[in-house]
Amino acid sequence: MPGIDKDNRYINIFLLIIISSYILGFYLNEDSAGGGKIDYVDHEWGTIQLFIKNNLSTALGSSLYESSRTPLFYIVNKYIPFNKDIENFKIFWFIFSSTIPFLLYHALKKYFSKGFNKDFILLFSSIILLSPYFRTNAYWPSSENLQIFLIILSIFFYLGLIKKSVRNKFDLYFLSSTSIFFAYCAFYTDQKAFFLVALIYFDLVRRNNLLFFIYFSFLNFILFLPTLYLFITWGGLVPVESQFRVSRYTSGTNIFISTIGIYFTLIFVSNLFKTGFIKKINFEKFDIPIILSLAIFIFFTLPPDPITFGSGIVSKLLGVFTTSFNYDWNIIKYIYFLINLFFIGIIFLLVSKNLKNLIIFFCFLLVYNLTSLTYQSYVDPIFYILILTVLDFKKDIIIFDKKTSYLFVLFYSVMLSGSIIMRTYFI
Repeated sequence: MPGIDKDNRYINIFLLIIISSYILGFYLNEDSAGGGKIDYVDHEWGTIQLFIKNNLSTALGSSLYESSRTPLFYIVNKYIPFNKDIENFKIFWFIFSSTIPFLLYHALKKYFSKGFNKDFILLFSSIILLSPYFRTNAYWPSSENLQIFLIILSIFFYLGLIKKSVRNKFDLYFLSSTSIFFAYCAFYTDQKAFFLVALIYFDLVRRNNLLFFIYFSFLNFILFLPTLYLFITWGGLVPVESQFRVSRYTSGTNIFISTIGIYFTLIFVSNLFKTGFIKKINFEKFDIPIILSLAIFIFFTLPPDPITFGSGIVSKLLGVFTTSFNYDWNIIKYIYFLINLFFIGIIFLLVSKNLKNLIIFFCFLLVYNLTSLTYQSYVDPIFYILILTVLDFKKDIIIFDKKTSYLFVLFYSVMLSGSIIMRTYFI
């Protein structure tokens, strides 16, 4: 028991530091992700007032709709009681964001805590409070944290279907309907959440009979109808003011791989020193040809110039390094290629090649290849949550252990402090 007591002490210390830093960040008006304050004051607050002062159709078609995202966040805020004062509104959404780790904890405890120290589940759930992107959106309100809340809520009901035995038809239809409803709510908060709609629809359809397929397809059709109205109103996939951002981005695959690769590397490192792990992991039969094909593709689609804005942690660090120290990007970009190739190898070693995972990766790849400017916030902390809940790993890969939790605490602590330092001294 001494080992357990020691672990509990570490967890309590980590939780105290994490929660204290999160509260302190709000008090100090922290903007660790960058642009949070400007976006909130100059754009988000104006769009919120646009929806408050006008009917829905007018607001949706207005050039003053200064967002690239679907409107549920603004529709919700039209009716909450704290929407008249910019400071009270901040406090409300900070409190709301603070509930998200508790929701994640409940989902993880219910479906993944068997035989595992529940205190570590609490730590895994609280780690998102260290994410610069989660924190910034908690302090300077925008739609991201509402999307995260709805994604977790949808996943909670989805896991009720795939992790527990459904005893009757009522459970099947109730849980499937509830999970897809909240998935659509997440989508109507931010288009990028369409991955969850696609995942739940195709995975549940393949698990059930023809009658369920007919019912679930009809339900999805009904829930999708507002999308048609939005796209017709906007004349595109995003509001009028942001349509310049929708374009083919040739380096999108490279950017996506480098944004998610870090999370899988941490899982790999945490498993690396487990007894017999090296002997258990291996590439599957068709992995090598696929990896070689991907390698060729990403090599010829490397960013032509260093990127110092958006694009994720890895590419931004290399871009800032190149411009700050006057290095030749034509050399640095090959380092970027090798990093991404390493990330691809790690993902293929760890992740199962099944429908669920393929849908998630394909949908995010689509976003990154159709958006001219992307950010780490597109996947953080969403991919961290997906790793804990939905993504399927190979059978010998262990996610929930103390080593993994400590590595993620370290990673997010470094990312948070690094973001603050970079935005203070370099950007």
